[in-house]
Amino acid sequence: MRPGTINDILRRFAATGSERRHTRTLVASGDWRRADDDTTRCAAFDARVKRESGLAEAVRGTNDFQPAAFLPEGAAARRAVARVVLQTPTASISGTGFLISPTLFITNQHVVADAHAAGLATLVFDDELDERGLPRPRTIFRLAPGRCALFSDEQDLDYALVALGERVQGDATLVELGYCPISFTPDRHRKGMSVNIIQHPEGMPKTIAIRNNLLTARTDTRLLYETDTDFGSSGAPVYNDQWDVIALHHYGAPSASAQRAPAAGDAQVPNANADADADADLGVAQVNEGIRISSIYQDLQSRLPGLDAAAAALVRDALDRWVDPSPAAGRQLEHRAPTTASGEARVAASETPGAGPDSALALPLSVTVTLGGTAMASATPAAASAVALMPAFPRATETAPAQAGPASAPRPAARTLKHGEYGGLRERIGIDTDYGNRNGFSGRFIPGLKLDLGKIAAPRKSILAPLQESAADGAPGELRYQNFSVLVHKTRRLALFTATNIDGASWLAIDRKTGQPATVPTEGDAWYDDPRIHPSYTVGQAFYSGWSHLFDRGHLTRREDPTWGKFAARANADTFHFTNCTPQHWQFNESLEYWQGIERYVLEKGIFDSGRDKPVTVLQGPVFDDINDLWADDVQVPSAFWKIVVWKGAGGLKAVAMIADQSALFSRQRHGSAPAPKDTPVDVLQWRASIPTIESRTGLDLGPLRAYDTAGADLPVVGEVLMPITRWEDIPLE
Repeated sequence: MRPGTINDILRRFAATGSERRHTRTLVASGDWRRADDDTTRCAAFDARVKRESGLAEAVRGTNDFQPAAFLPEGAAARRAVARVVLQTPTASISGTGFLISPTLFITNQHVVADAHAAGLATLVFDDELDERGLPRPRTIFRLAPGRCALFSDEQDLDYALVALGERVQGDATLVELGYCPISFTPDRHRKGMSVNIIQHPEGMPKTIAIRNNLLTARTDTRLLYETDTDFGSSGAPVYNDQWDVIALHHYGAPSASAQRAPAAGDAQVPNANADADADADLGVAQVNEGIRISSIYQDLQSRLPGLDAAAAALVRDALDRWVDPSPAAGRQLEHRAPTTASGEARVAASETPGAGPDSALALPLSVTVTLGGTAMASATPAAASAVALMPAFPRATETAPAQAGPASAPRPAARTLKHGEYGGLRERIGIDTDYGNRNGFSGRFIPGLKLDLGKIAAPRKSILAPLQESAADGAPGELRYQNFSVLVHKTRRLALFTATNIDGASWLAIDRKTGQPATVPTEGDAWYDDPRIHPSYTVGQAFYSGWSHLFDRGHLTRREDPTWGKFAARANADTFHFTNCTPQHWQFNESLEYWQGIERYVLEKGIFDSGRDKPVTVLQGPVFDDINDLWADDVQVPSAFWKIVVWKGAGGLKAVAMIADQSALFSRQRHGSAPAPKDTPVDVLQWRASIPTIESRTGLDLGPLRAYDTAGADLPVVGEVLMPITRWEDIPLE
């Protein structure tokens, strides 16, 4: 171990000494739930545990009650763990590691230092004793660094990720061994909980350390915990009780109270614990450190652009293994009202900069909501989260070749759908997967007006989803499509807003069934992922399948709006990307006469009649309101949407803003495919709004449009600065 590494460990152990002592004290007193002050993470973690296990949290002390599935799930996870053996003329190294996909294996960089070392290493799977105390048949693989080998220095994230090579002994298949997928979701750990480690200490047969292993501290890239590890444990997976990998174990140092010698290979750092006396008082024998899996995940994601195509495909496949299962139909909405740490209701009524969930602490409040005359179970206790809450995912047992072979191909942008998939779809729209040919939104589309998407989104820059592939001259986070662009909210996993150009002179209607220009649209909703953005940043088909009794896949940029010009059919197809999709109540569009028709109204009454230029720009998106929005599983369903239409009429540049509210419909569930009774009113409020009102409710900077706002002084200065639209004349064009 290099001196610099030792110094880093000493600094981290000293810096976290008080934090670790505080956690242990709270756990010892039975008040472990106060150990972690990250309320957003705690809410996500608690909701996840309760949803999966059905077990409430312990009243005193950590919860040692676990569902019976804890044992078989752990048994399945352990098959992916192997002993790493590296024999050279000058050294004999033994460590631990595990599969994160059928083709990629991970351990510490201080176990497998580089590609040369990887070529000499072997992986021994099923190196364990059975229930009779007899050795199980072992299966041995080599590594194939020529296919993929990525390393992070021991002083950084200390990982070695290498492709699996040929099988040289044994009969276990990759399907039988399985793998432990990695993710960066915030619902997998909280301080004060127990961790579980599967390892090969001192090169022994596979060993597991469970329960009474406290997670005591957290840094940006490390987790610190107390459990039993030894030589050979480096590279072991650290799990939560749901058997999700939360860290890659790499160091362990005995405290001053330990009675055994320091475990050098497992990071022997004498006197590294700054609170050694406190450790001794509480009987702490071992302080351990692991690299947070979320840090490794994000580091791998950032390295994708620099990899060759084959290696990138393997890594991308591994990152995509953490996928959203289809939720069961009939799940019910939750109302999660955020509160301050003192328990008082937060004043902010919407997600505004500095006041919304991206910056404020939130504590859970459960509210029972009634849908369709049936009282729902109390909402899972969880705060409105500034982080994307992800559900639990089953450990993969999919078909794989008996020996290591080529990795699964990266997710295609437009795959061929089978008949009956996605709810019995029959029609499909073909997507042009050469996204480099999209023109995107033009901020200079309307003469005399310049709109910069980067500046509009600047106040919300921190929550924009990063792209795996960006346009050279695009705004940060801008996904360019034909005649429109989308920017995605990375924690809500829905569009922050979309921006669309409409050329009134060549505006066309597109037949949904054929994908070609037509006068009467028909339905045929096949939706697609966009490979330029990681699927974890979008809400996919699984959610809409599970919530089909309440929500349709609703367009933000309307299918009709960008369908003009030579590539009108391409523009139509582009609107069917999940990045442009939001959960909209199944009756939402039925009464949106003014919302749906305002573009045509502007064209016909504000432009064509004046003989002026025909271009129109539309900006629109969801209104995320932490107090009034409802939650469906891990998705915050917007209660309202906003839209701004901009054009140049006889009197110059003009802009009109609107808000449509769907919350009144949330109590109406769809039963099968039966339509609602004719006498059932559909009540969707459509409001006129001012540009500043849209800014205050979204946090966007729409400054260039304020001077052209047709609302002007027509809206009240105080009180409710919204006015209902009940006729076309309520939409001012001048």
